[in-house]
Amino acid sequence: MVFFQTRTLIVKSVLTIIFTFGSLLTATLAHAGCNRSYSISYSSKYIPYQYSNPYNMPAGLDIDIYEAVMREMGCKYSLNLMPSKRAQVQLKKGALDMMAAASITEERQVYANFSIPYRNEKVVMFVRTENLDKYQSYNLKKAVDNELRITAGLGGWYGAEYGEQKERALEKGALSLNTSPAIRMNQLLDGRTDLVVADLYVGYHHVINAGRINAVTTLPHILNSDPVHFMLSKSSVSAAEVNLFNQALARVLISERYQDLLAKYRPRVNTPTN
Repeated sequence: MVFFQTRTLIVKSVLTIIFTFGSLLTATLAHAGCNRSYSISYSSKYIPYQYSNPYNMPAGLDIDIYEAVMREMGCKYSLNLMPSKRAQVQLKKGALDMMAAASITEERQVYANFSIPYRNEKVVMFVRTENLDKYQSYNLKKAVDNELRITAGLGGWYGAEYGEQKERALEKGALSLNTSPAIRMNQLLDGRTDLVVADLYVGYHHVINAGRINAVTTLPHILNSDPVHFMLSKSSVSAAEVNLFNQALARVLISERYQDLLAKYRPRVNTPTN
């Protein structure tokens, strides 16, 4: 629960700052209510964050968070399926208002503002729940030293620690690579591997689909964690509107309904803490 408490304290602090310094700028709009619609792009294959469900409707964690913010603001919105590169072009022109899952870069700051961070993309180590006590203190080096059977994605970026251990693990025969996260998680479920390196929500997505969410868990040690933001077009979203969006987003992130939303994508407990 340290993870939730820390995140809540951070978001509460950010919310206080936003309300304090943004109140004068946004007072007029806040009292007037939301009188516009926002457009956001999404990907069809960024599972489980953004994707098209079997009914060709937008789905995923990023979509759920965005919709919660729009409800909090009382604004209308549209979800637009398009490739990321095209979305960035549209955002620059002001033909698209927002994109999700964005990292801050100098190039992007020329044409976009960024929200407060709304989640971290975490690379974690999944093990079978029955082995948690045995591997509780493991980092990746210790897993390689003890010759655990480790599986990861072919060509995936899993952070500096993974990069440091990858070649050694391959040389020892401890690491196997494939292109399918679903196959990797099934190998773990079936006992054909001991540890899977994966994005937190991607890994849980596949065990939820398999109906065996309680069969696996994550080790406390996190291999990599990067914050992501909503990216808002400077051409179509004013500074006052960015502040209103951030206020609403911060309220969503500290709400109980946000914890209920996350429970669709991973367990409420046993998430990594560092």
